[in-house]
Amino acid sequence: MGSYESLRDETGVTLRLSGAWTVENAASLRRELLDLLATADVARLDLAGVDDLDATFFEMVHGACLSAARDAKPFSRTGPLSDAARRVALLSGFAEYGPFADFWKEEERHE
Repeated sequence: MGSYESLRDETGVTLRLSGAWTVENAASLRRELLDLLATADVARLDLAGVDDLDATFFEMVHGACLSAARDAKPFSRTGPLSDAARRVALLSGFAEYGPFADFWKEEERHE
């Protein structure tokens, strides 16, 4: 089961995810991402603590990227990618192809 924490500071809101984020909790992830985009002027996603994920996770995050781009809202990843996220991003092709490939680049981010 995945868990989340919403961290608000003077620059925006970070949704910090940890644990397993798979198809079983896709509805919860979707709800949290929609809430993040609806309430934050600047939204960030921290995936350093994610230890299990599947294609559903990437579909939900991709949808959030599309929504943010449509609304011209800043949405980015912060911190390092967990080993699990890095591995699945590469295997799924999300890290190399598509309009949001930069979201999955391996470098640690501080925004």
